[in-house]
Amino acid sequence: MPGHQGPPHPGGPPPYGGYDQGFRPPPPPPRGAPGGQARSHPATAPGLSAVPFQRRTAVVRIIGLVGIAVVSGLVWMMFQSGEGPKSSSGSPTPSSASQVPAGEFEFTPSTQAPAPRRDAECASHAYGQAKDFFTKTPCEELIRALYTTTAAAGGAKVHTSVAVVRMKSAADATALMELTNRDGTGNVNDLVKDGAVKVDGITTLGGGGYASTLSDRDVVIVESDTAKADNTGAGHTDLMRRISADALRLAAGLG
Repeated sequence: MPGHQGPPHPGGPPPYGGYDQGFRPPPPPPRGAPGGQARSHPATAPGLSAVPFQRRTAVVRIIGLVGIAVVSGLVWMMFQSGEGPKSSSGSPTPSSASQVPAGEFEFTPSTQAPAPRRDAECASHAYGQAKDFFTKTPCEELIRALYTTTAAAGGAKVHTSVAVVRMKSAADATALMELTNRDGTGNVNDLVKDGAVKVDGITTLGGGGYASTLSDRDVVIVESDTAKADNTGAGHTDLMRRISADALRLAAGLG
């Protein structure tokens, strides 16, 4: 017995063999796709990658970011190891911390001592009470340099000794500073007094101008003088003291 037939389908014959079953018809298949299956990506030619273009782009970007991170890490490690930027000659560019500030006089390293001299102890390079002090309270390092300038009257050459005495503690450095600043207590030998540099007419720079300063564990001691034949004039000692005070800044290039 045939089932109940509904009213005629408006606008044309009903789907599904002429009967209106009350269900919506299925959507038509996508245009151009056989068998009713839509193609999400274009066909891949033989020999080409089937990875979607968007995915390949994302992979390339990730590889690029990783490369940048690796290069940045190598640059950071280079600076951490002290191999900073170099000058055109290939030698390391000095850091701003080692730059000597400008001052009143122009100093030139002595030709006999172009590089600072470093010693691991101080007692054998000192005299007077300072020698006894170093015997009981050893220093950590002694750095000495010799400079010249032509600031004296008549263009006479001035020899300036700069010594950095590095103690093992700030308290030891303070005690040394208090001792050497008193007259007649001795001091560290300048390079002329120590015999490392020979200068005609000078056996020591201790008879000229003196200046000193304290910085944490470092005591900077400066002495300046000319040859005995040029030690004339009432203002000689004052000028040597002024030169020595200005030369304190040279210690920034020795540490």
